[in-house]
Amino acid sequence: MVALVVVLGFAAAAVQACNVPVFRFALERWRPDPYRVTLFHRGPLADTERELIGSVEDQSEKSSINLNVRTIDVDQLDEADQELFSLLGKPQLPSLVVQYPVHLRIAAPVWFGPIGKESLARLTDSPIRNTLVRRLADGQTAVWLLLESGQADKDEAAAMLVLEQLKKLEQKLKLPELTESPEDKLLSAAPLQIAFSLLRVPRSDAEQPLIQMLLHSESDLAERSDPMVFPVFGRGRALLPLIGAGVTAENIHDSAAFLVGACSCEVKEQNPGFDLLLAADWDVLLTQDGVPLLATATRGLVPHGDAELIPIPSGSAKPDESVTVVTVHSNGWFVVSLVVGSLLVIVGLLVRR
Repeated sequence: MVALVVVLGFAAAAVQACNVPVFRFALERWRPDPYRVTLFHRGPLADTERELIGSVEDQSEKSSINLNVRTIDVDQLDEADQELFSLLGKPQLPSLVVQYPVHLRIAAPVWFGPIGKESLARLTDSPIRNTLVRRLADGQTAVWLLLESGQADKDEAAAMLVLEQLKKLEQKLKLPELTESPEDKLLSAAPLQIAFSLLRVPRSDAEQPLIQMLLHSESDLAERSDPMVFPVFGRGRALLPLIGAGVTAENIHDSAAFLVGACSCEVKEQNPGFDLLLAADWDVLLTQDGVPLLATATRGLVPHGDAELIPIPSGSAKPDESVTVVTVHSNGWFVVSLVVGSLLVIVGLLVRR
């Protein structure tokens, strides 16, 4: 049994080590989780309403926005949908309800309101989110969203501290050294660099959907009156925030160091954070030699079903290193082949004794 563990550990270390920084691994390989959008209506939808919801469905099918849409007649609600609909009070119908991705297990709506061209545009797009997408696609390590409190002195102090620390960290932190291993191959043309920036998010009407996404990511955030700082990386994945007195040099350093560190190649759902709802065709934005990073290039890296955890290293692999490998059921053949191969080795050794 010891021999089996040793052989498996050696093989995993030799094959699965990954030195790509967390932020870059996320940018190239982690697809944004889809938000759940429900359109409640009574009776047939009007032509204009069908066209509006159809345009959003088209964007979803083309992977240019991370949401899934369903339409439900309120006269045909099941128990779960009745519970969701009851949270809206007495809404004007048809009405849209937006919920977080299902695996976050947050039942409360992120946003809801009547369907209309303007409301849909605000839901899926905004000036700050456009800037966020552009900076991430250009290769920035992370964009730090400062959700302002509305108290000018506190907001300014937080902004100055974050900017000061980010400038220092750009010089202090170091990228992991990439190897010739296939696991270290970069998939997009964006420069690999340590570059941070700050975006201030005022509590304005134009950014309400974004603000609600940030505030409802934890149950008590909406009650807080302090500035909040959310590091955002990859394809719009936000870490949980630094808040008020928690916005310190040490905490900023720790968040940045995590993002710059070598990715352990774990499945996305086991890493911290949550995805923002963004209108972005990442496969087109992330190009390699002018060729879009097509869905087929990374689809196999998206987990399907429950994760299967097995011992692998974070960073450069060493043959004598105790390791932890993470895979998913769709790659189960690889684990099986390792086990079978290891058993054959053990049997061979026993026969020769």
